[in-house]
Amino acid sequence: MSSNVFTLPRGMRDMDPEEMTRRLWLYEKIRGVALRYGFRMVEPTTIENLKTLEAKSGPGIRDEIYWFKDKGGRSLGLRFDLTVGLARMIAGRYDLPEPIKYATIGGNWRYDEPQFARYRYFTQWDVEIFGSASPFADAEVICVGIDILTELGLKDFVIRISNRKLAEAYLKQLGIGSGEKLEQCLRIIDKVRKENRAQLAKEFGEIKVDDEIVDRIFSYISLNGTPGAVLDRLASLTLTEPEAKTGLKELETLADALAALGRLDRCLYDMSIVRGIGYYDGIVFECFDKGGEDVGSIFGGGRYDKLCRIYGKRDIPATGVAGGIERLMISLERANLFPKSRLGPKVFIASAQEASRLDAGRLAQSLRDSGIPAEFDLKGRPLGKQIEYANSIGVPYLIVVGPQEVASNSVKVKAMATRVETLVPMPEVAAKLRELN
Repeated sequence: MSSNVFTLPRGMRDMDPEEMTRRLWLYEKIRGVALRYGFRMVEPTTIENLKTLEAKSGPGIRDEIYWFKDKGGRSLGLRFDLTVGLARMIAGRYDLPEPIKYATIGGNWRYDEPQFARYRYFTQWDVEIFGSASPFADAEVICVGIDILTELGLKDFVIRISNRKLAEAYLKQLGIGSGEKLEQCLRIIDKVRKENRAQLAKEFGEIKVDDEIVDRIFSYISLNGTPGAVLDRLASLTLTEPEAKTGLKELETLADALAALGRLDRCLYDMSIVRGIGYYDGIVFECFDKGGEDVGSIFGGGRYDKLCRIYGKRDIPATGVAGGIERLMISLERANLFPKSRLGPKVFIASAQEASRLDAGRLAQSLRDSGIPAEFDLKGRPLGKQIEYANSIGVPYLIVVGPQEVASNSVKVKAMATRVETLVPMPEVAAKLRELN
């Protein structure tokens, strides 16, 4: 049968050794930052009951995810983000000391239209804090995101912060009531970086928002700049809704918290940030790589104090941040920040003749036991072909083992890049290779 039959499903892709090496390096950097902040690594299930996924997003989510019936007729779905699983995990756990700080890295599935930097299977990193209503918790998850990018070497990025509570209250003050029309307005505002003003104004018109109100909405979402400057401008507005005043106070406290944690200089306040997902109900934010805004935000998040009640019997305040690994990798690639790491073994042990292959295997295994990545010939090839193979896989060091080397209990370690050979006693090979690293 032709191999063309066995193609990948649309929106899926394989990861070759080079990409996987980069991903593992990236995952370790992310985990290291999360652990420094006291987060505990977890892994929510990849398959949920469909009703669990629908509880967050409604029955319409079926059109956007992978779902199916199992052999017992139960409706199940693949997770489409990590927040649902984390919220479900802790909703009924009254025994856990608060705040509960969980972090995870995992794959998700969405039945979206594949496009640049967006696949139907993708990986996210995620940190969440449950049990604290304080803006200091929001400040901490923002700081985690900032520190991850800093740890990776990215320098030219900005965090844009707003408050969903404040945005909703301002729209209500303009006469846009709660319910579907309010959500529609927020979804239109969320497109501000993807569509021009004329197109957005047209969409507002389609849901019967008057031109005068549209102008006032654009005036509000144009507020952006340093936190101090934006807070002053917001304070000058006539805000009549109680929730607006609460949202403004949260932004003031957040600025103080970010300043205390030493990360305020990375942040702008931008009232166009509303996050298009309906469960957000407080501080919201997105991070943009200034050199790659075509990719979209490289992480985002915010507060969702009412989500956990869907999965349990209590409201538990929560805030979190998540970032797409694929988008982040594009930014790192463009900035040339991935380490020049080896994909294969550190040393190849070639056998000078067939009779020496056992000795080559013994030396390779002793190096592996010492923590040195090593490989030897598995195909019974002549010496020349073995050396060709070592060159083709980019091994930095080569050792040839033959009767002479076994008799003298010493070998020559050859640096493939410089062709320099160093005579080393057999028992000292591992130490020498560490020294040469």
